[in-house]
Amino acid sequence: MRTLLWFGLFCINSCIGLAQAQQLQLLVGVEKPPYIKVATQTGYELDLLKAVVKRMGFDSQFIHVPNGRLLPLFSDGQADLVSLQRSTPAGFYATEPYISYQNILIVRKDLYKEILSLQDLVGLRVMAFQNARQFLSPDYTEAIAKASSYLEVVEQNKMPALLLKNRVDVLVMDRNIFWHYYHQTAPDDSSLKILSFFQPNHYHVLARTPEVAERFNKALAEIKQSELFSQLQLSYFAELNQ
Repeated sequence: MRTLLWFGLFCINSCIGLAQAQQLQLLVGVEKPPYIKVATQTGYELDLLKAVVKRMGFDSQFIHVPNGRLLPLFSDGQADLVSLQRSTPAGFYATEPYISYQNILIVRKDLYKEILSLQDLVGLRVMAFQNARQFLSPDYTEAIAKASSYLEVVEQNKMPALLLKNRVDVLVMDRNIFWHYYHQTAPDDSSLKILSFFQPNHYHVLARTPEVAERFNKALAEIKQSELFSQLQLSYFAELNQ
């Protein structure tokens, strides 16, 4: 009887372990369309990660936290993977880049001065995404020191409207995030233009073992060779830019 009971408990524990092994937990950012839409668990980044993890043979469970908390929580032992990383701390294993952000400047076409370089931001009212100075070049940090005003904001959804209302002179945003909110705010407007002075930022995932990182890379490469990769970009960005 005791043998049967032990065997039954062993089977239950094995089944539970197997079920848990079929799901990977991923630390990801918070609301940031068109990349992350928390309420619907969609967006380019989430859909891409789901596809890659599914190709690895697992289901995905996303844990949403602010970007600044992603690595600290992963270092504390939470989740199997952490997204949106640019460094590789000791003890973790980086995948190949899976996503790129292209930051741009946005101005009104009737701005009283022409911007030919970042140095032309002197005397202008600049609004940027949160922690922009940490992600952009030293030339940017130097240039905004001479701006007439400078503000970094968490919620980017109102930024195009503020530019259209002449509350600011220059926006600094990711290209895809800008177009998403611009089309929502003023779908028929054509009074703004974009300026490109920044190199793209490429981000990878961190794993806890080299085996998981290698499996992620293999699945990611397969997804990039599939029609799904271009379909996701066209669906969320209306262009191919990854």
